[in-house]
Amino acid sequence: MLGGFSQLATGREGRAVVRRAFLDSLPVLMGYTSMGFVAGVLLAAKASLDHPVLWAALTSASCISGTFNFAIVQPVAERAPLWSVALMVVGINFRYVFYGFAMLGRWQGVSPLKKAFLVHTLADENFALEASCRYRGREAFTRYCLAISAMNMSYWVAGVVAGALAVVALKGAVDPDRLRQWTNGMEFAMVALFIVILTDQAREMFRRGK
Repeated sequence: MLGGFSQLATGREGRAVVRRAFLDSLPVLMGYTSMGFVAGVLLAAKASLDHPVLWAALTSASCISGTFNFAIVQPVAERAPLWSVALMVVGINFRYVFYGFAMLGRWQGVSPLKKAFLVHTLADENFALEASCRYRGREAFTRYCLAISAMNMSYWVAGVVAGALAVVALKGAVDPDRLRQWTNGMEFAMVALFIVILTDQAREMFRRGK
């Protein structure tokens, strides 16, 4: 009986951790789905791909960097050499190396498969949430990080795929050249997001300093 109660408590604690992760991820949900939608629209409208929805799913799932999904559109449209795309990917994602080093100590004891997933999804927002996580127990912390990573990744993939689907649906009724013209300037959405994040972080630092 005591053993069953212990398992129940662990299950409740696990659900509480996942619930906390979901609540913490809600601001990311709003940003990722909206920004991902824009990235998917640009990819499908301007990259001239045969299967834009498939490519939207592959690029958003294989590289969690939102900047990459925006930056890849022009090189793909121009059919740039693979080596130049690879260099661009390394340059864009290099900062994540430092995020990984910062989290290695807290991920000690995590299985290699789970650790690989955490490393793969360690975007800016994931790092901020995981680094500030209040759970100190290894099991709870690992569960929180996995939940945050899975939720945020699903938000981004869903947003990018939805954007590509919207363009595919419109292509039957709208001229592709006109559709590309309609999307001009949408790239600024990523710049706007960075400005908002920077402003919010600066305001938070100032508040803590006071």
